[in-house]
Amino acid sequence: MEQILNEFEKRIELHLKEMKLELADLEYVRDGGYNYLRVYVEKEDGSTTTLDDCIDFSREIDGVADDLIDEKFFLEVSTPGVERRLKKPKDFLRFLGEKINVQAKSNIDGAKKFLGKLEKFENDTIFLLDENLGKVVEIPLLKLKKANLIYEIPNGVLNGEEN
Repeated sequence: MEQILNEFEKRIELHLKEMKLELADLEYVRDGGYNYLRVYVEKEDGSTTTLDDCIDFSREIDGVADDLIDEKFFLEVSTPGVERRLKKPKDFLRFLGEKINVQAKSNIDGAKKFLGKLEKFENDTIFLLDENLGKVVEIPLLKLKKANLIYEIPNGVLNGEEN
């Protein structure tokens, strides 16, 4: 399936550029007895990606997906959301200074799960100031199992205060 997803990504590149969108993530999963091709997109310029953007892009790429995948599946196009996954080097560079959650494939400094501020990203390594360890942990991308942003509600929002 990975080969098919790679080919799919190549074939939708032109559609992404034409619509001024960027591919944030792509996955093919089985959920509740059904197969889903999930495509996560966002605007190149960082502006708000609308529901209409997702609908229009879905129409553009529907035939491409059908050409590559023989089994029955549902195509879903959406934004990556506020707690989006981080996978590519450009994701880590874009979200420097943000709070993230990281799961490693194997132990690093005696742990596999980390939560903290993304301090730096260089040489395919995540430098995370971990809240529990109180120090910067170096996590090579090769050891990365999963990473995502953590959304924190700004102070005062829940009780109606404005900043």
